[in-house]
Amino acid sequence: MNRLTRAGDVIVALAHNLAALLLAAATLLVFIQVVTRFVLGDAAVWSEVLARGLIVWSTFLAAGAGFKLGAMIPIDFLRSLLPERGQLWVIRLVTLLTLIFLGVLVWYGLAMADRVSSQRVAMLDMPMSVFYYAIPVGALLAVPGLMLRHLQAERGEL
Repeated sequence: MNRLTRAGDVIVALAHNLAALLLAAATLLVFIQVVTRFVLGDAAVWSEVLARGLIVWSTFLAAGAGFKLGAMIPIDFLRSLLPERGQLWVIRLVTLLTLIFLGVLVWYGLAMADRVSSQRVAMLDMPMSVFYYAIPVGALLAVPGLMLRHLQAERGEL
């Protein structure tokens, strides 16, 4: 189990760091957009589209770290009303429902990416599906973060 925990930590850390890099790149692209539009008078329209796509990817990649750190909206009030054993069952139910939701995101995210695979982003001349793949990839990469948080709850470390 220790290897799985370490592997989950590595996956979450890599996804989190990649999300931070993508967000930094998006910030730089927005700055380029502002400079080209207002200083040079000729906007680099591709930078806005690419920045938007990077922000979408960054959001989905950071979800796993959000789960692991407990930064998602908690239901602590409901849990606090229950005895300790009941609290653990609520956590188990929430984990199960979240896994189902992530599975739905993977399934329909892949379907959506496939559906738009023939469309192209005009400003970037690349498939639209590149942006849509953020949904299933982010959902898959969120699973280790969710399970690490769940293991903490099972051990009573929350």
